[in-house]
Amino acid sequence: MTKSVNSDPNAEALHKLRKRLGKKLAGFSSDFPAGLDSWDMESFRPPARLFPVPELVLFAFRNIMGWRWSGHGEKVRWTVYGSVLGKPVAFELRKFGFTILLAKDHEVSHDRIVGQVGAAMRQIEDLLAPFAAEQANSGNVLIVNRFGEFESRYRYFRSKAKKAFARADKPPKLPKASKGNKESASRLPVGMLAAVLNHAHAAQSEGYYLTTAMIEAYFSALEHRLILLRAFNGQPLEAGGLLAFLAKSWDDKLKVVLPFEDNHPAGVILGKLRRIKERLRNPFSHGGVENDGGSLFFHLPGVGAIPANFSGFADSPRFSFIPIEVESFDKCCVVFDAVHDLLSTGSLELTHRFVDAGVDPSFDPDTLSEYAAARAKGDQAVEEWIERWGRDWTTHANMDY
Repeated sequence: MTKSVNSDPNAEALHKLRKRLGKKLAGFSSDFPAGLDSWDMESFRPPARLFPVPELVLFAFRNIMGWRWSGHGEKVRWTVYGSVLGKPVAFELRKFGFTILLAKDHEVSHDRIVGQVGAAMRQIEDLLAPFAAEQANSGNVLIVNRFGEFESRYRYFRSKAKKAFARADKPPKLPKASKGNKESASRLPVGMLAAVLNHAHAAQSEGYYLTTAMIEAYFSALEHRLILLRAFNGQPLEAGGLLAFLAKSWDDKLKVVLPFEDNHPAGVILGKLRRIKERLRNPFSHGGVENDGGSLFFHLPGVGAIPANFSGFADSPRFSFIPIEVESFDKCCVVFDAVHDLLSTGSLELTHRFVDAGVDPSFDPDTLSEYAAARAKGDQAVEEWIERWGRDWTTHANMDY
């Protein structure tokens, strides 16, 4: 069964656009033999990188060129039908990728079709760019929920760092002293002592490297989580509100998502988090530059190089031979766990359910109101909303129509 698309009310603009696309699509037309089944045609899949957004093909041929199309089918999301050089051609989005269909007796090269359609898609992108910007400004967009990926990366480095620091505390396996060794049993030979020290240093260094990666991954996960929580709290956005929120620092995003009164216990936890950012995260993310001058040394005549932050240098990660040691790692983990609890329990528990469920948030007014309504009704309503969304997502992803 096929569907038709209403003409664009601005006929003149549509005519000009069709004419422009027609030049790129010379030899293509909307003719398609009645009764021909697309499953009886030869198919090939061009490299995915050539058509990363196949939906634009549907928009170009259906909405602008007026080709006939059909909707959901078995493992097929859509198909548009036409011809090229008088031979049937169809474009289809299947479960396993964008597919081009040709008559079995065609004499048209694949490269020609791919090249012409690709050139037309670039014009479509130029056409839609202003509309896409307007939609983003209005909040009529969706953001993919990648919290599980960000959180897994953070947990991966955290687990590795913990094991490395634990290994530093355990003595290495050393060869047994020979019977003829005259060293005292209570003393290690020099070679063995060096081995112990080298083992500890190597493990501590590995823990330090992994901890810097953990901290960077944590703040990435935190910022992504805050964007998701902003959607799922359901509060409406004014024009340009989403873009303004995305432009905020993670600290300002956090204040929007988790407002609290002065002297609230959360303030102490977030203060510690900011200290981690300033003392550990920023120097290693910005080329070793410390905001308080700890990375700068001035020359005091007759004395030597002095850190520009003076005694504040004691708080610098460079104050220790190993910049981040197990004590700092443990303190980071305690703070990170406390912030996690702040963002996933209490008043934010139901909001965070959407995050944990992997829901891809939309920021348009109607969807935001759905999130707010489900949260207002309580636990069961949120679970029912998530379950319904999950069914729809699975159906669409697997094309089980």
